[in-house]
Amino acid sequence: MPTPSQPPGTERVLSSNADFQVAARVLGNWLFVLLRGHYDDRLLTALRTQVFTQRMSLAIDVSGLTGITTTLARELYLTAGRMKSTKFRLALVNPNEKVLSLISLLAPGARLPSFAAPEELPPDPLQMERQLERADKEREQIRAGLRANPLWQHVDREGHWLCPFCAKTVDQVRLTARLSVPAPTIEAIYGHLHAQCDGYDPDAPQPKTARDLEAALKAINEEKLKTARSFATALETKVRVLEDKAQWAQSFEQGLKIAVDRQKRLLPAKPPDIPGCDVALVYRPAQSVSGDFYDFIDMGQGRVGLAIGDVAGHGIEAGILMGMTKKVLSIRAHELGDAAAALCRANADVYGDLDRRTFVTAFLGVYDPAARVLTYARAGHNPPLLFNRDRAPSVQKLDTGGLMLGMSQSALFDRTMKSEAVQMLSGDVVLLYTDGLEEAKNAQGEQFGLDRFTKVLEAQWGKPACNIVGALSLALDTFCGSVAQEDDVTVICLKVL
Repeated sequence: MPTPSQPPGTERVLSSNADFQVAARVLGNWLFVLLRGHYDDRLLTALRTQVFTQRMSLAIDVSGLTGITTTLARELYLTAGRMKSTKFRLALVNPNEKVLSLISLLAPGARLPSFAAPEELPPDPLQMERQLERADKEREQIRAGLRANPLWQHVDREGHWLCPFCAKTVDQVRLTARLSVPAPTIEAIYGHLHAQCDGYDPDAPQPKTARDLEAALKAINEEKLKTARSFATALETKVRVLEDKAQWAQSFEQGLKIAVDRQKRLLPAKPPDIPGCDVALVYRPAQSVSGDFYDFIDMGQGRVGLAIGDVAGHGIEAGILMGMTKKVLSIRAHELGDAAAALCRANADVYGDLDRRTFVTAFLGVYDPAARVLTYARAGHNPPLLFNRDRAPSVQKLDTGGLMLGMSQSALFDRTMKSEAVQMLSGDVVLLYTDGLEEAKNAQGEQFGLDRFTKVLEAQWGKPACNIVGALSLALDTFCGSVAQEDDVTVICLKVL
């Protein structure tokens, strides 16, 4: 168990099981606690016995935890309140919007001290109170500005807030009702002003003039309208944006920030509700721009398309090709309603725009909830796993053949493309994943491999889909340890109830 005498930076596991892990390391006067995996009520017991009994200030990071509930938020909030009567304090590190929203529901104005990274923790936890008082005043100034100051009330054509100090839009902030602004929105604005804005001075804030802001907003809206029109035109012409390589490179270099900021909005924020199914996903890009993609597509007649893919390579180029391929495949799948046909048309669409060193793997499954049938086709992608203890064998690969997108012209590609149909049973778990999961390495250079996440499926089979992906993420983090993630990791779990 960590103690104040433990060597700084040494991480130790305080509690661990198949669902979650509690680890900690000492950072100066703070005990930095990391929660990973999927939440259940046993985690509260671990916190109460292994963490809250420590005679140190606590900095808790829940960013690696799925399934966070009001129960956990209440426990953190009440513990922080009790610690105020001592010389120790409790703060959150890198909190996500969900945990902040749950805490804000507990009482009027309820919140916890929050820091973007452990490096931002004050050396003296008691100094945090003075910092928070100043931060509270700034938050109230932000709220007052949004309510009554016209300079704070500009939004672009998509509803994104325009910062009055740097005249840039903040994509994380959408203003829909200025008189009732939720706490997470205030936090996002506060974070922008202190971490990103190049025109904000907290000691002497001086906003730009109304004329300057209106001119900036006009330019932003024109640029976004131009970008939207360009994107629509590219789709209508089968995404032929790579004809002039030099112009393509220059254009996308100039639009890099837009590509990075908007890539997340290309991917669905959460799985759809599929009758008789439970669906969960994990998306962990290795860099700011990811080459992995996934999608849930309306195929008509109640059917849902499950798409996952991976662009060869990393970084900016892979991210751009990801967006293009994901959109083309979505359009073709919705248009044709058939997995194999959609992949064939998508290959024809992108083949001319890819050099022979660049390719895309993809899997497209079409699930019919009424018939409980999954029809799928695979373009060189990792074969998804079908797991059910009641099947023989219990683990099966959905490995019908097919070349990768962009490897060959239509004639050869179409001949190799096949589709298969699987009659799904209650308890079936289908795991779609990218190779970043299977090929993740630990410090010894070993790969995570199929055997390890097959064992997770075996152990978690009777639990909801979110438990399965949470346990899989925990197993991956435990295996890799401190080794940095080299490739994107995407997982979709479909469980038939």
